[in-house]
Amino acid sequence: MAQIPIKKLSQGKSLHLKLFSLLCGLIFLTATSCSNNIEQNTDALPSIEENQTGEDTPIDDLEVNSDESWTILVYLMGDTDLEEFAIGDVLEMASIPTSPNFNIITLFDRSETYTSESILNVPDFTDTKIFQIINGELTILRDNLGEKNLGSSETFAEFIEYGLSAFPADKTGLILWDHGAGWPGMGPDEDSGDDILTLQEMVLGLESGLANSNIQKLDLIGFDACLMATYEVAKSMAPFANVMVASQELEPGHGWDWKALEVITHNPSIEAAELGIEIANAYQSQAIAFGTDIDITLSVIDLTKIDILDEAIRELSNSFLEASLEISPKLGLSVNNSLRFGKSPNPLDDSQMSDLGDFAATLGLYEPSLLRDSNNLIDAMADILINQVTGPATRSATGLSIYFPELGEYADEDYLEIPGLDNWVNLLSGYFSSQESIPDNKKANLVTDTFEPSYYLDEDGLSITAQFDIATEENLVESVIYYGISENDGSILFIGEEPGEISDDGTGLVEGFYDLTALTMSDGINTVYAYSQITTDDSYLYLDIPLAYLPPGELEVRPEKLRDVVLSLTITETGEILSEIYFEIDESGQWGELTADPEGLIFPIFSFMSPDFTFEWIADTELGLYADLPDLEYNFEPLESGVGFTAELWIFDFGGNSDYVTVSDLVP
Repeated sequence: MAQIPIKKLSQGKSLHLKLFSLLCGLIFLTATSCSNNIEQNTDALPSIEENQTGEDTPIDDLEVNSDESWTILVYLMGDTDLEEFAIGDVLEMASIPTSPNFNIITLFDRSETYTSESILNVPDFTDTKIFQIINGELTILRDNLGEKNLGSSETFAEFIEYGLSAFPADKTGLILWDHGAGWPGMGPDEDSGDDILTLQEMVLGLESGLANSNIQKLDLIGFDACLMATYEVAKSMAPFANVMVASQELEPGHGWDWKALEVITHNPSIEAAELGIEIANAYQSQAIAFGTDIDITLSVIDLTKIDILDEAIRELSNSFLEASLEISPKLGLSVNNSLRFGKSPNPLDDSQMSDLGDFAATLGLYEPSLLRDSNNLIDAMADILINQVTGPATRSATGLSIYFPELGEYADEDYLEIPGLDNWVNLLSGYFSSQESIPDNKKANLVTDTFEPSYYLDEDGLSITAQFDIATEENLVESVIYYGISENDGSILFIGEEPGEISDDGTGLVEGFYDLTALTMSDGINTVYAYSQITTDDSYLYLDIPLAYLPPGELEVRPEKLRDVVLSLTITETGEILSEIYFEIDESGQWGELTADPEGLIFPIFSFMSPDFTFEWIADTELGLYADLPDLEYNFEPLESGVGFTAELWIFDFGGNSDYVTVSDLVP
């Protein structure tokens, strides 16, 4: 059989062939990253009175008139691989016309590693400085800070106090910039031990910084970072700000369009909600211009109404806990079928975030007894959402995500340390307890003794059919077909996965199809196989490819130097690639777009089952490809005739219990 290029996939049957028929016309892009906390540098910022020369900084040269005024503080955690993007955003800020009614004050920490580019009138620096942006240039307010740790609550608090005290205004805003992970926080500061600014540290910094500057509340708080539009973040920020602007999904590297703040120079009396809408609209317009809009989100949240959402979550939690054993399967179905963000083929890298409103809507469909509570939650989300922008693939997003691990074993104990989340934690605890309480006769089970599984193999592919125990039907949430290459020692190198189909007509059948192809990647010099996770909805095909990235300059491939990356593709029904981005996940769960150096290398990561049936994700570092995305080519190639392969059709219940049937054969 001839090689099947992605641009010209042949027609097929069942779900797999339907998916692959969409894969045509692929052209590839690039991606970003985020990181961790080890140590803190808590050296205090200089007092407001001293500048870089030890003299008073003339902060009143720009006289504020009788109109209202704004001060926006920008906490720019640029000591990461996003440094070049940080410079670009500062240039966007500098393009805003100067106004006596508007101050932009930026604490900027740069890196020693990624670029030596100057910024406007300021040469490259590798420590931390505070700027005011005036007349298209950077006025250095603080030049003697040294290397500050921006993952420290003390540094955060000191900047808030300094900025708001030195530049008082009628309205105030604070925007944090870096990689993000949602409730775990933001970061890292690489030159400070990869420290991250946790959500709890944000709270401590805001408490101290606002109190010391005699500001009761910010008008607006924003996060130009991945995954920060969550219930947990909104709940934590509500005591300190009236409006929050943040993204539920991963952000492309270019992030926000900071020129949106220019609206303040024309209308200094603009309210925070309206400013948030301007920021969101500009973000969407810029993403469209960059071709990165397919799965964007940006939400403008009314934090003054957080109590409405809290009450709706409390009512849902109470109703669930009253009947958790009976309705837990429906909760599992709902979280499995609702919109999720920060996804990864490796569940240990997955952010475990679900869209709160979409989850509620799905739950109402699956469980009538919770319809009132789910509708109340949907209404509360509508009340708290001022506005949002989404992409075509995220159109069901409702404004805030919530932490919902699909299995208790994926839950992070640090989550329990976040105050104020008792109602949701109680729901999760009850759900995880129900997962452990599934009776043996209700766990996922394929009845192979009374209904022998069957498969059909020809040149078009492999069809597998099995029957599950009808007694387990109400607990089942998912079917997946995994496929790979069989080894002589009994191990299997899995090369892909995609959904199977569980019948709901009482027949108890589960089916899967595999067209006997494998994804290959080539840089024009070498070609490697790669793992592909394929999902779809009514409009789009989604392809996630786990990879390991090695920056250039490394003399040998060492595991500690490899960085986990997911290449994420979104494809239309007509085969047009709408989005191709590398996203990186660090050890602390921070996500961001990876800007890969063209001279860096990428290696495929596979799921490997050893002869003792244990699974692990492994990087195949024998042969790497240059990471220059424009030069990469992708094909789905038919497996060579006579090659031994294995396909496994699995079913899963809401507790993670599973059963599967295996087909091992030779490619026709």
